[in-house]
Amino acid sequence: MLIWVMLILLATTPCYGVKINVKVVESHSQIGQGQLGNFRGGASKLSASRDPAALCAHPALSQILGKCYDIEVAEYKYAVCPFHNITQHEVALKWNAYRGILGIWSHWSYDSLYSTLTHGHYTDGDTCTKDTKTIPRIALLHHTCGKQTRVTSVTEPDTCHYNITLQSPLFCHDVFSDVYSALPEGEWGDFARSTQEFQHNLLTEEGLRVERREILERVGCLTMRKEFKDLEECGNEYHDLNKKHKELSESCDKNDDEEKYKELQSRYEVLMRVLSENGLVFPDEV
Repeated sequence: MLIWVMLILLATTPCYGVKINVKVVESHSQIGQGQLGNFRGGASKLSASRDPAALCAHPALSQILGKCYDIEVAEYKYAVCPFHNITQHEVALKWNAYRGILGIWSHWSYDSLYSTLTHGHYTDGDTCTKDTKTIPRIALLHHTCGKQTRVTSVTEPDTCHYNITLQSPLFCHDVFSDVYSALPEGEWGDFARSTQEFQHNLLTEEGLRVERREILERVGCLTMRKEFKDLEECGNEYHDLNKKHKELSESCDKNDDEEKYKELQSRYEVLMRVLSENGLVFPDEV
């Protein structure tokens, strides 16, 4: 049976070369206490290549916007600023202590029918080395129910990839993970209609996915999607695009092939972003 690999990408185009101050927790006395601090813009030398993506979620989640929650694990302090960024600071007192960005808010993952928000993706973090390749750090933020809002765990299951859990009373209610509640009121009708048609067998599962993707794309919650049959198919497309990209970069006539080059460049950048966000690295990057 073929396993379908779904790679979902929101259209959050990074502004490479543009430096943006990263917001970090204000009080270092809160290290390891799981408490929150307010943003301190510009106080850190850390900089990012893009702004956070727009938040697509229930309006009540804005209660934790502009706040950061920290935890100390081993020799590092992690600051989670929901829907903004996640940073890591080495707490050891040495001249070259590490300070870096693990990821910037990018997009949600959804369940297979696009009815539930599952976890958040923070991408375009500082680069690190994996299998001799330089890739950006990424972090997945998982949300769980709890009596207070705090970070409960940080792990690095794979090089440059982080799993972080944030608990909060907000996440104890299904409404906060419900896609329907995240939509503008004007889209509720179409979303409810597709649900009813599916329940009455007037719409297949694939038809329901298509209609809900269209709704999410229309409101900017899901504006780019790439699906591959398996990893081999993904790799084949990458190698094909990489070859064409090199050929055009080396030989194209800008006057004759400018539009063709721009279209190919756009496809290439989208694929590279999807690959990096999912930890897929191929040997012949440009």
